[in-house]
Amino acid sequence: MMQRALDAADKAERRNAILAAARQLFLQDPHKLPSAAQIAEAAGLAKGTVYLYFRTKEEIFVGLLAADFRSLFETVAEIFHNPPAELPALLAHFLEHYLRYLDQHPEFLRLDAMAYSVLEQNLSDEQLRAFKLELTQLLVASGAAIDRALALPEGRGSTLLMRTYALTRGLWQSLDQPRCIAAMLDDPIFAPLRPDFRSELAAALREYWLGALSIAAQG
Repeated sequence: MMQRALDAADKAERRNAILAAARQLFLQDPHKLPSAAQIAEAAGLAKGTVYLYFRTKEEIFVGLLAADFRSLFETVAEIFHNPPAELPALLAHFLEHYLRYLDQHPEFLRLDAMAYSVLEQNLSDEQLRAFKLELTQLLVASGAAIDRALALPEGRGSTLLMRTYALTRGLWQSLDQPRCIAAMLDDPIFAPLRPDFRSELAAALREYWLGALSIAAQG
């Protein structure tokens, strides 16, 4: 077991160890949340120690989700900080990095799908407000980077990002079939119901951004 945390650096390391253990366990079985006892064991801690840092196991996974959103928005802001001059090249650059991010964080969309129904229900009002406020601030900052890069009216970039994520989440949820149904849909006759998520998302986002920016240019 780890020694008792003594200073801020130790406590931050302990907290990160809990989050890392929770992420690894969730990736092993993303259809359910591991228990606090399982997370503690994976992190090399006593169960009681976990509760010194997080009031509930759901709060741990909100912490993971917040970290994923933070990383995603920072990635978007960086893409548009110094973008290619031509719109097709810019969209290709954005989609490449956006889809790569989703590939590298397979837990992200599933955790987000649990947010409203499971995770956020176990937060205090103060914790929930802090989580939503951080998301809002990240969205606005990333949206502003898009506004500057594309010379859009203030706030338009945030709207583009909100709709981008709504499209992503909706498409993912519509294609995320339970295992028993997914096995049945392997029959070629059902091919129209099970397109490749990554390919469909890339095409849908490309069409959405080109259409949205075309309308903006006309207006």
